[in-house]
This record gives sequence, structure tokens and C-alpha cells, in this order.
Amino acid sequence: MNEYGSKRAVRETVTAALEQEERNPSAYNIAGIMRDAFYDRGPGNGYGAESEEHWRKAVTEHRRKFGVGDMVRVVLEVDGHTEHHYGTIAEFLKANGGSYRGTPVKPHSAYVELLHHSRRTVPLDEVTPVADDFEFIRDFSEVHKGAFGDLGVLWCMGCPRPYPMPAEVKVVHKATGEKTQLCDAHNDEEQWARLGHQPMWHARTSRGTIESLIKNPEEITGPADDWDARQLREWADLFPYLVPAKAAELYARWKDT
Repeated sequence: MNEYGSKRAVRETVTAALEQEERNPSAYNIAGIMRDAFYDRGPGNGYGAESEEHWRKAVTEHRRKFGVGDMVRVVLEVDGHTEHHYGTIAEFLKANGGSYRGTPVKPHSAYVELLHHSRRTVPLDEVTPVADDFEFIRDFSEVHKGAFGDLGVLWCMGCPRPYPMPAEVKVVHKATGEKTQLCDAHNDEEQWARLGHQPMWHARTSRGTIESLIKNPEEITGPADDWDARQLREWADLFPYLVPAKAAELYARWKDT
């Protein structure tokens, strides 16, 4: 077999091994794995039981941070407001806006198809993997905390109704504390993005309240029998991450008195 044929065979072996492990080959630098797990280990040392350690090390080292089809988060300015949007990477682009012929090791930017906004080309250093925004809790007592009824479990919020499965993981949005619970089958990027978009929708529907509290933060500390003040405090308890800083400070003092 000539050198080209040999390299092609090794590439096919690496690709097949990744697929066997249910990995997406496009998410890896195949050439890097070939070099580290095969060629740099001496003649006759290919992928197999005897090279498991080298294989694992190479696969870990050459996992691309992003791949086509990955769900990511980008930050946008929409109508003068900063919003976090999620979408999937459709393509990687060069600095001049051109497309790469293959899968680049260090792409310049990503063309992202956003779920709730127009498509955007975003520099890669401004793209965040969706999983980085969330905490995943599997302790049974924490996942089902607050459950009631005979079964004492919370149902998966991603399952189709009317027959949801019991939840197996609690997913928490780190920045806001918004949370949901999911079964393993629906603990996926689509559900994470749905949870991550909730603060955006809450912020959009609360803009009037937020602007009012920015102008008059003392409104939130009105008398206990003041209906408007009570409504503001109930809103603040539901969405503490949306309360303007001065109003939040005044409300914290009000609760301590």
C-alpha cells in the first residue's frame, strides 16, 4: 500500500473508531489523532487494546471546542438591550468571510443559526458552548425536591404529554438560577437552550417594570398595604436577577427591617 493509501486507511480507522464510540468525527482533528495515536508511536502500533492509553489521550486533546451542528450561546444587542441567544453552528468562516474547504482546526468565526433571531456571523471568541451555561444535578433528593403526591417525584419537563417520564437530572441556568428537570432521554442541548432563553423572555415582558424601577427604585419599598408595591415585590421574588441594582439594595434593606 502506498503512503497515500496507508494514510487514508488510518483516517478511515480513526473515523470508524470515533463513530463506534458514538462521537461525531467532525468534532475532532482527525489528522492530530492520526499523528498522536498512530504515527508517533513507532511502526506497527495502531489503534487497539495495546494503544488504549494513547488513543484516549489523543481523542481528548484533539476534540475541537466547536463543531458544525453544536448548540452555542452568543450575546446580542437587541433594541438597545443585551440578550443571550442560542443557536447551532452552520459553518465556520475565515477572517475575510470566506468558507473553509474542510473542517478547520482554528476557525476565525462561526455562522450561527439562532433559534429566536436572524442568523449571525460571530467571532469564535464570542461563542460559548451551551453546556457551559448550566449546572447538572443528579442527586435524587435534589432533583425531586418539592415533589408531592403518592409517587413523590417530579416529571420530566421535556417529555411529550400526557405520559412524561420521572426526572433524572435537574438543570440549573448558572447566571439566573432558572431551573428545570429532565429525564436522560431529553437531557439535551435543545432543552438547555429552551431553559436558557427563559430569562430573555422574562426580561422582554418586564422591561416596563425594570425601567420604572431604574427611574424610581424606592417604589419597591412602598407600604405593605400598597398594591403596586406588593406586585413589585412579588415580581422581584420571582425574578431577582432582573431587579435593577439600586432597587435590589433598597428591597434587601426593606426585608431586613
